Amino acid sequence: MASYLSKSTKQSLEELIEFVIDSKEYRMCKQLQETISKDKELLKLIDKVRKKQKEYVQSMFSKEKEEQLNELLFTLNHYETYKLYSYYVDKVNAMINLIKDELNTYFYNISNIL
Repeated sequence: MASYLSKSTKQSLEELIEFVIDSKEYRMCKQLQETISKDKELLKLIDKVRKKQKEYVQSMFSKEKEEQLNELLFTLNHYETYKLYSYYVDKVNAMINLIKDELNTYFYNISNIL
């Protein structure tokens, strides 16, 4: 597949990626991810939540499955490590979305000139 990106464009994109990776928020995500990966109890609960989410969707959003899922989510959200991880993931995603929005605006403005 042909690449339409110049060397300087690729370099600029790499700088944007490095900006995210070097951020406190990204570093905290990685650190908390490592902590979570060592917590067997938390991993088990996360797995239960995933399975219950799948059951909930497959049940066509039954009230009973929703209540069971909400109970598990309530428990999960009481783990401080998980709450912090969710917080920092949201921050990193917000950074990425800002970059994406800026690029979209840039391309939109250029394409409207043509």
